[in-house]
Amino acid sequence: MDTGAPSRPRLSAPARHVGLLVEFANSVDTDEGTEDLSTAQDVADWLREHGLLREPADATSEDLDLALALRAGLKQAFTDNHQRAATDPPRDGALQVAAAELPLTLGGSTTHPRLRPVHQGVRGGLSLVLVAVQAAVADGTWQRLKICADDECGWAFFDASKNQSRSWCEWGCGNRAKTRTYRARRRATTPGHETT
Repeated sequence: MDTGAPSRPRLSAPARHVGLLVEFANSVDTDEGTEDLSTAQDVADWLREHGLLREPADATSEDLDLALALRAGLKQAFTDNHQRAATDPPRDGALQVAAAELPLTLGGSTTHPRLRPVHQGVRGGLSLVLVAVQAAVADGTWQRLKICADDECGWAFFDASKNQSRSWCEWGCGNRAKTRTYRARRRATTPGHETT
C-alpha cells in the first residue's frame, strides 16, 4: 500500500564497511524526526547490533557525546565530498576531533597488519567506525559517500554513478529540489510578483 511518503532507498554498496558508514551517519533521520542514539545505552546497543561490540557493554554520557560527534564529523565529511575534487585534501573538522578520542593501533601479523582499537567496550566499537573510514579511503569508495543535497532530507548515501555526480539520495529528493528552483524562478520573473 502506498502511504504517499517516499521510502528510504536500500543501500547498494560494494563492501560492508561502506554500508556501516552510511548506516551510522543515518542513525538520525531529520526528515522523519527519529534518533537511534538518544541515550548512552542506545550507542552500545547500536554498536552491538552492527557487529562492532561482541559483548554487552555499558556506555557513559561521554560515550554518547563522542558517538554524536563522530556521526556529525562523518556527515560533514560526506557533505564535503560533494564539493571537492578527489585530489583535494579533506578539511580539518569534527571527524578529526572525534578521531583524536578513538586511538587505533596496528595489530595482526607482519604479513597481514590491520588497524584495531586501543580501547575496549563502547570506545572500541566506535573506533571500528574509523577503521571503516580507512577501509573506504583505501578502496576508493570514500569520495562516493555523500549527504543528500536536499536540505529537507540530509540522508547519507553511496554514489554508485559512473562519474560520481549524484547529488540526491533518491529521485524524489532531486525532483523536489528542481521543483522548488523552478517555482522560485517563475515567481522572480512573474510581472507584479514581489520577491522578498
